Amino acid sequence: MKNTDSLRDEIRMQHEKLSQEPFSKKLEYFWDYYKLHVIITVFLACMFGSILHGIITKKETVLSIALINAFPNVEDEVMMEDLANYLNLNSKKQQILLDSTYYIDEASTSPYATTYSQKFSTNAMAGKLDVVLADSVNFMFYGNQGFFQDLSQLIPQKDLDTYGDRLYYADHPYDESSDLVPIGIRIDQVDKIQETSCYPGTDAYFGILTDTEHIDNALLYLKYLEQ
Repeated sequence: MKNTDSLRDEIRMQHEKLSQEPFSKKLEYFWDYYKLHVIITVFLACMFGSILHGIITKKETVLSIALINAFPNVEDEVMMEDLANYLNLNSKKQQILLDSTYYIDEASTSPYATTYSQKFSTNAMAGKLDVVLADSVNFMFYGNQGFFQDLSQLIPQKDLDTYGDRLYYADHPYDESSDLVPIGIRIDQVDKIQETSCYPGTDAYFGILTDTEHIDNALLYLKYLEQ
């Protein structure tokens, strides 16, 4: 009991002594004894604030576009803003993603080619991509593996007929029939693609990924390109 009383007396004496010190001395004392608590509190507050900010400001991706072997720097801000307006997006809550970093050469054994190929396959099969624009070689390669949807199931036949010989047909591996079905539309000559110069002098095709969750916006993007 005496030890407890002595401790209390010591604490009281320290407080009385500190109360007579100038503010700078009090601040120094506080920092010496509580700096670890302050650092931990500030760190936790910053971390919580960052997480909360990320949750509040996170946008819904309503369309994800992959360009395979496109000319660099096609993510033109004016074009993306124009597309967002065409899709009537809420810019504060919704976004379009366009990734032109897929440089794929299936015949190459370089680690870079393998990385890009794996990146595309992983994102496509995970449902993270909706639309693909690709050079003819890669479009045919992935098309024959069933990466793209049968457009005749998404577009009315009368509208599909307007594309004529621009349609690319393949034997869809997930279709029990052996009939060829349209899985792509040649787009390198349309004005919107010509304006970006993303496929100069190269045949390129448009396709909709099998696992897309945004078919309506994918079709609207096709209409946007065909304006």
